[in-house]
Amino acid sequence: MSLASVVSSARTSPAFARDTAGSCRRDCTRHLPLGGVQVPSACQLACRFTRSAARRLPVALATGGGAVGDAFVTEGSTNVKFPRELIVPGYTGSLVILGTGYRDKFFVKLYAAAFYVDYSLGIDTEQWKEKIGIESFDSNSVFDSIFKAPVVKSLSIILVRDVDGKTFVNALNDVIARKIKKPNAEEESSLSTFQNTFLGRNLKQGTSIYLTWMEPSRMLISISENQDPSQVDAEIKSATVNYAVYDGFFGNSPVSPSLRSSTAQLLEALLTK
Repeated sequence: MSLASVVSSARTSPAFARDTAGSCRRDCTRHLPLGGVQVPSACQLACRFTRSAARRLPVALATGGGAVGDAFVTEGSTNVKFPRELIVPGYTGSLVILGTGYRDKFFVKLYAAAFYVDYSLGIDTEQWKEKIGIESFDSNSVFDSIFKAPVVKSLSIILVRDVDGKTFVNALNDVIARKIKKPNAEEESSLSTFQNTFLGRNLKQGTSIYLTWMEPSRMLISISENQDPSQVDAEIKSATVNYAVYDGFFGNSPVSPSLRSSTAQLLEALLTK
């Protein structure tokens, strides 16, 4: 049973949703191990959806790229595949994809990116609206609310060409400098941690970088040679630095307009339902 088929049917047939939820409770007893953590199978995620289909929306059917089966979303310009649900080091909950995009410079594509949030956004949008405190949709205010809300979110970056650590750090510094002109001592310390995490590394094509914002003053950085992160490589403890990083992707002048646009489209569909 695919998540897509359950969600699609549940939206069009309440009776089917009830029946499907019942069969899920009977049939979905399997959990999939991922990095030593027990996470729900696709069938169980579908069950969560159908048990209150009237208020839940199919976040798993994220826009921003063609679907590959039920497990992945493809970023169309780079053909990089991102998992629809993700478990990252330092957080045991499931994150769900909201959008994909890419960054280029001088017409050369550097990396593909995806934005993930805690799965609760796809579970109960009314509760989520209350959590982030919005009344009407405006992408700028919604992004700002999401970043200030106590909701775990993660940026997944996958390189599509080799990049040395210094080049990657300089690119991040350019993003952060837009918001932080004269860093204080706390910000300087966090910026130094950010830089030292990447300096000296040869970031090969296919390397994955996860910037997981746990709470305002806590961002976890994980770097993996593939898409299976296994450890936290650094922790950034400055709320202003963390906000500056995310503002670089979702603010008024994003480094990846395609990621911002893709995410905004799905958020609008979710939050104006």
